[in-house]
Amino acid sequence: MTFHIERHDISNPNYEGSIARVPERRKFYVQWLIDSPFDAGGPLAGVQDQAELCLAMDTDVDRLETWEAWVTYMQMSEATLAVSTAEPGTQLTRMINHQERTLTAVEPDYFTNASNWLTAFYLAVTCRDQERYRSLCEIPTELLRQAGESRGSQYNPYIYHLIEALQAFVLNRPGLGEHLFKAMELSDPANAEIGTAEVLNKLTFPPLNTLMHLVRRNSDKFNEALAEGLELFRSFHTATPERAEELDGGTSIPLLALACLAYDTAGQDPDFHFDVESGYLPKHILQRSWYGEFPI
Repeated sequence: MTFHIERHDISNPNYEGSIARVPERRKFYVQWLIDSPFDAGGPLAGVQDQAELCLAMDTDVDRLETWEAWVTYMQMSEATLAVSTAEPGTQLTRMINHQERTLTAVEPDYFTNASNWLTAFYLAVTCRDQERYRSLCEIPTELLRQAGESRGSQYNPYIYHLIEALQAFVLNRPGLGEHLFKAMELSDPANAEIGTAEVLNKLTFPPLNTLMHLVRRNSDKFNEALAEGLELFRSFHTATPERAEELDGGTSIPLLALACLAYDTAGQDPDFHFDVESGYLPKHILQRSWYGEFPI
């Protein structure tokens, strides 16, 4: 059976004016990162807002402009981690917004954190950029912990086990099952010291459960877990009128990334099938319709 999960409407006609200014503002954010890599959190937040804004008005990513915003978000996310984990002072080259950019590496800082790593990894997966997400998997988890918590921020320990699990999954390292199950255990509200039960149950746990069934290549269980995760995502983002208007309710980036992996797997493995349709899974990202349109 095919699961259908409808996306709640976050579009607003007033957004179109802001979307028209996205290309020029994007140039500003890219230059900001180049000129001030020690302040990478600022431009990263800017391109995130742009991607979410475009997606709010273009659910399926029918427009090339939406794909450009999405790809730039991915490029800037990965560059933020790369520029703050390489040897300080070294030069890095990255394709960002259609051009090769030279970045100068800086010391790790608060933005070199586990949350940004996960987002960068998942975005690279949705863009099918294997080189970038494999490169991200070489970043030591302990570095992310030390840098990300250097200014007093704290993260639920589950996140570090999840990163270890994803790195093991991609690089074929040992410990995948051990770290994934530990992440699931620590995301249980009964065991967690950080995070509300609502966030843990509706946003944190579903991608872990979905990943488990993808790793096991159990397509029936995977489809059920993905569909349930999307339902819970919608439940969270429609729980209040204020949340229902927030731009980050357009898609669950972790679940979208896992859906992309599953969609591609189904195209190669006749025993695996992908049976989930949802506005929370942008059609042309999921089906890689724009892949190859321009170098990324």
